[in-house]
Amino acid sequence: MATSKPNVLMLMGDEHPVFMTGCYGHRSVKSPTIDGLAGQGAVFDAAYCPSPICAPARAAMLTGRHVHTIEVWDNASPLRGDWPTFAHSFRAAGYQTIACGKMHFVGPDQLHGFDERWTQDIYPATFDWTRSNRQAVAVNTGQTIDQVLQAGCGWTDDMDYDEEVVFRAEHGLRRLARPGRTKPFLLCVSFTGPHYPYKAPPRYWDLYSDHDVDMPDIRPDYLDREHEYVKWLRRHGKFDRLVPDDVCRAARHAILGRITMIDDYLGRILALLGELGLRDDTIVLYCSDHGDMMGEHGLWYKNAAYEWSSRVPLIVAGPDVPPHRVHEPVSLLDLGPTLCGLVGIDPVYDVSDGRDISELVRDTRPSGPGQVIMENYGEGVWRGWRMIRRGPFKLNYVPGCEPELFDVTADPDEWNDLAADPAHRDTREQMEKLVLTDWDSDRSDESRWQSEERRLAILRALEHGNPLDWDKPSAAVPHPTRPD
Repeated sequence: MATSKPNVLMLMGDEHPVFMTGCYGHRSVKSPTIDGLAGQGAVFDAAYCPSPICAPARAAMLTGRHVHTIEVWDNASPLRGDWPTFAHSFRAAGYQTIACGKMHFVGPDQLHGFDERWTQDIYPATFDWTRSNRQAVAVNTGQTIDQVLQAGCGWTDDMDYDEEVVFRAEHGLRRLARPGRTKPFLLCVSFTGPHYPYKAPPRYWDLYSDHDVDMPDIRPDYLDREHEYVKWLRRHGKFDRLVPDDVCRAARHAILGRITMIDDYLGRILALLGELGLRDDTIVLYCSDHGDMMGEHGLWYKNAAYEWSSRVPLIVAGPDVPPHRVHEPVSLLDLGPTLCGLVGIDPVYDVSDGRDISELVRDTRPSGPGQVIMENYGEGVWRGWRMIRRGPFKLNYVPGCEPELFDVTADPDEWNDLAADPAHRDTREQMEKLVLTDWDSDRSDESRWQSEERRLAILRALEHGNPLDWDKPSAAVPHPTRPD
């Protein structure tokens, strides 16, 4: 297929802990496809999500705007249809834009700039998961210690979904490669694994033994060291105690298996890309929307500012991208401007909180201190908070609380809060000023609480009459028996 612009294949995992990947240093995980991609392109060692929770992270990534600007507060918040995404930019430039798999769009717009959608989403597009947090952190009924205690070997429904995603992706790629097609494509293939449940099918569970599983290093006084926002999160998930060691080991064992499972799916897609003669003309990217605490600091799931929750894998390979590591902190907010820069197109809406880091991808400039800001207003959060990473330092700011400051280079496990250390006073003051720039925390919280209350009112009305029907696949969904 001859086109004037390179194709873009964006591959996404969900809740993939960056530290459980071979190219990011894990000693025993089997991730040959991801590691092979890393050996061919740019590996970002300090990439962060815009928000450590699915729907806000994905909406912010697509629009390049902070969560408080687009007002996608939680996993039941809609992204308004009048927010331009980088899919709109590619579509305007003549690309065929396709989504396949989990996007976590809430609301009636299930495309947000994509021409086609080859699967339904795995999660509801409605407001059903809305909770009110105005008075205090809402009670959680899903992501709690109870689900962690079920860790082990087994098959779960979300694995059925990923089987469909890889099937649709392979079928769709064959259609895209048919003779006579001249439009380049932007294809986002997004899996729901290795997101919990902490289960792995026998085939992948049996690839690992207890010896392959590293356990978290938890200090005896871990409860005394943590910030107020972590206490909200701990209450929300019922993490008032540590899970037993055998459960922790089983959960990590399962996620290692799920990572290999996703790696196999990626391998199938990339092998087909090569068979179809598309690999040399395609920019291939792998990332995740956020991470998972995996028992670090006694926490599970996401929603935290700690590295296991907020850092993500980010690998870019393709034409004019040499193999190299990038140490500068970057954000998934940078993805849209960067992809536009890599293929040489203009954004349809040139306003972004992200940066074009295509020079870092191509290794034509050295890494700098960088600056990344992350926000969270989602589950387990009463007051919205911000994290800023600049150089080796990370500052977490929660309204009404003392900030905390970590040197994540010297203290990667984030145990030693430097905020009260006189030797780091200047760093704290500088980063505190930066994290508060263009952010009104009280206004953001009020907007979020009002959004929750509006959605809950609509849910009460929807108890009567026909249910919402927002999340059906588009008419362009391919079917293996349908002639084109």
